[in-house]
Amino acid sequence: MVTATEVKDRMGRTLLASDEPLTVQKLKTLKAWGITEINVKTPNEPEEDSKEEGPVTVKAPPEIIKEQETLFKYADRRHPAMAELYEVCLARKVQMRQE
Repeated sequence: MVTATEVKDRMGRTLLASDEPLTVQKLKTLKAWGITEINVKTPNEPEEDSKEEGPVTVKAPPEIIKEQETLFKYADRRHPAMAELYEVCLARKVQMRQE
């Protein structure tokens, strides 16, 4: 993964440039600086201009959904972040099974 945007601290100082590869050490350093979120892009991710807007629904086989429900049984999926995480994980599992 690489950074999608510059990572800045609370004072506005740039800690990592855009398109910089992330390592475990860099992630530990960011955590020490109090950075809890960064924008990343993966190698297969399209550029920002070509992304579609709006929600994406994933059609998954029942066995994948059952496995996903087990993993998220203690999560409050009404929370927007958890709902998004659920959808991302589900999409990734479906994609991995298709490859």
